[in-house]
Amino acid sequence: MSRLYRIITTITVLLCIVLLSRSGLAAQLTAATTTSEVWRLGITSEDGAADAALAGRPVSIAAAFRSNRGVRDMFFAFPASGRTQTIQSAAYQLLQRSGTYTSTASLTLEVRSPSGALQRTVSAAPVNLQTAATGAWATLALAASPASLTIAPGEHLVVHFALAGAPAGDLDVRPVFEVIVNSDPAATSTRWTLYLPLAKS
Repeated sequence: MSRLYRIITTITVLLCIVLLSRSGLAAQLTAATTTSEVWRLGITSEDGAADAALAGRPVSIAAAFRSNRGVRDMFFAFPASGRTQTIQSAAYQLLQRSGTYTSTASLTLEVRSPSGALQRTVSAAPVNLQTAATGAWATLALAASPASLTIAPGEHLVVHFALAGAPAGDLDVRPVFEVIVNSDPAATSTRWTLYLPLAKS
């Protein structure tokens, strides 16, 4: 093998190593900055939005809101996150609606504390569940303030079903939701390094 051939081969191998390391770094950076999640599963609760009311209830993709359950407020709570999240968009679809209610039945997207207390209202305006279209996805308008779109660790994003009057009638609404959230980059940028001991041969 000539000296020139060895030089060319060595340079080619080094260039390949550099290119591979750069592509690996690009993949790591992409993974670090792509932190979007889609939330669809939640828990329907007729006993409030506190952690204690949600514990032990089955998780479902569809909420069940009914006007004759003896309460004016019901919730569909998404699982609490362990890191700060920012809501990017939200959509809903009414799979089924039957029955009637004499007053207004509305839907609002909110953030609630572990005790169930209202922290922030996420949606720009309530949705009237008796006039909203069924069988098609609709975008849920979000609040203009960026602070309203933040979910802190331990808080729940909830869909609040509210009756304007006393529980009555036989309105039955079964909606599904799709919420896109982004994690706080500062909460996911920590990288751990493991140092192994050197072994002598």
